[in-house]
Amino acid sequence: MGISYFKGRKWSDLTRDERFFCAILYQHAKEDPAKFAKWLINRTNLGVSSDGKWDLGYEVCFYRDFLWQKNDSVRKRKLPQKRTFDLCLFGENTIIVIEAKVFGPFSAPQNEEFKKDTGYIKQLPGLEQIKTYVVALSSSTYFENAKIYGRKGTLDVFEKRHITWKQLAAFYNNDHLLQQADDLYKSKIRKLV
Repeated sequence: MGISYFKGRKWSDLTRDERFFCAILYQHAKEDPAKFAKWLINRTNLGVSSDGKWDLGYEVCFYRDFLWQKNDSVRKRKLPQKRTFDLCLFGENTIIVIEAKVFGPFSAPQNEEFKKDTGYIKQLPGLEQIKTYVVALSSSTYFENAKIYGRKGTLDVFEKRHITWKQLAAFYNNDHLLQQADDLYKSKIRKLV
C-alpha cells in the first residue's frame, strides 16, 4: 500500500539512491555469499577460484575497521579516512570490491580512487598476497552508452569487469527492485503532483 503524499506509491518506487539498491542486493546475496561469488566471478571472467568460504559486506569502511582490529589506524598509515565500498566479497585469497551506480555515471576522480584501492589493500598487514579486484555495477543502459559516448578511459579502471542491475535481477528471480535500479539510469522525473 502506498502513501497518499507519494500519490499512492511507496518510497521504494521513488528513490534513486544506490545505497538502497545495494541493500536490496545485500539482502539477496547474504543468504548464500558463495553462490553470489561464483556467479560474479563467472560473469566477470575474473579468473580466480570461487571455491571455498565467502563473506559479504555492505557499506564496508574497510581500511578503518580492519586496521582498528589490528590496533592500527588509517591516520598512521596515511590511508583514506572514510573510504567506503558499496559491497565487498571476501574470500580466503581474494577480495572483490563492488562499486555501484544507479542514476549517475562513474566519474574520473572516483576512478582514480578505485585504482588506488587495490594497492592500499596490499599494504595492509597480512593482505600482501590477497588478490583484489574492483567490479563496476550499474545500469545495462549505462554500459551500452559508455561504449558509444563514454570518455576514453572512463571504465578502464574496471578492466571490463562489470555487472548490471538487470543481470542481478534475473539472477535473483526477476527481483523487481533490482530491475528498477537498472531502469533508473538517467530516467525521467516521476512527478508527485
